[in-house]
Amino acid sequence: MSAASPDSKVLRSRFDTRSLPPHLAQPAWTEAISVLFDSRPRKTVEEGFFAHVEAAFTGDVALGRLRSTAQDFDRSRYKIARDGMDGYLLQFYLSGRSATRGGSNSEVAGEGDLYVIDMAQPLSTTTTDLDQISLVVPRRLLSPRLETPDASHMRIIPAGLPLVTLFRESLKSFHGQIDNMSRREAEAVINPLLDLAAAAVNGHVDERNMAGVNLAHFVGLRRHVEDNLLDPNLTLDSLLATFGLSRRKAYRLFEPVGGFATYVNRRRLQRALQALRSVDWRHMSISEIGTAHGFPNPENFSRAFRREYDLSPREVRQLADSGRSLPDVAERLSQKGWAQWIGDIGR
Repeated sequence: MSAASPDSKVLRSRFDTRSLPPHLAQPAWTEAISVLFDSRPRKTVEEGFFAHVEAAFTGDVALGRLRSTAQDFDRSRYKIARDGMDGYLLQFYLSGRSATRGGSNSEVAGEGDLYVIDMAQPLSTTTTDLDQISLVVPRRLLSPRLETPDASHMRIIPAGLPLVTLFRESLKSFHGQIDNMSRREAEAVINPLLDLAAAAVNGHVDERNMAGVNLAHFVGLRRHVEDNLLDPNLTLDSLLATFGLSRRKAYRLFEPVGGFATYVNRRRLQRALQALRSVDWRHMSISEIGTAHGFPNPENFSRAFRREYDLSPREVRQLADSGRSLPDVAERLSQKGWAQWIGDIGR
């Protein structure tokens, strides 16, 4: 069988006990999850037991989301020796929590905390009903990035820490966009994502993970720009105040896209292009569309638009009215880097 094309979709897998006959639900689940854990559901099917998993595989990394009723999970030394898995499981509980079983000082991983599991070490945990997102990473990919790679097992890193928040939101965004990605695009995300994971686990940024952290910062800034793109009060100063950034840091983050002002103007022109081609904006004049997209001077709008697209706003509207397409423009708009894929979640 030939290898999958880099432009093919990411491999996906789904499992849902609710699609099975009731008497098969729990046996099928315990067999399916046994690749990672021995599991004991704490509810029967009659009491509402279910487990639903969505998984994606890109390169040697797996991303999964588990929604299920309460369970106990174990990895015994016997199981570790038998399956030979050697990697890390990085988890975020979107709802619910997990706690170690046994002992009086059981630590609890709650909503938003980063929970680190070393698959080469034993564990016994118990959970409530849960909605959880996990990244499974081979040791050889993450260990070189960690300061104490063998001392991170069952660490709980608080949800409110800035680097944990950045990693959590980036991982959720990756999960939300992965159905729209090719294998090539998804694999381009992995190294920056692992850099960010390492920064969150290590508790600080260094030269090894700086690129991934900066990219995650930029994604957050970009999302804020998108949400406020047509607000006339959107300025670099307002952005600095919202995110508590220094001007120097912001300059460095926006430098790859030509600077803050250039980026904002380009995104406004892209929105204006869509408006000129949309029937929903047909009742508005070209100058009114320019004003609505941050260009109150019609001459400045026309000049900036032509410089960006080699067409005037009037020519674009005429092409749209006649049903003709803009292939060159459409191609440029479709060329997304991973930051745009990540930032597009929920749009």
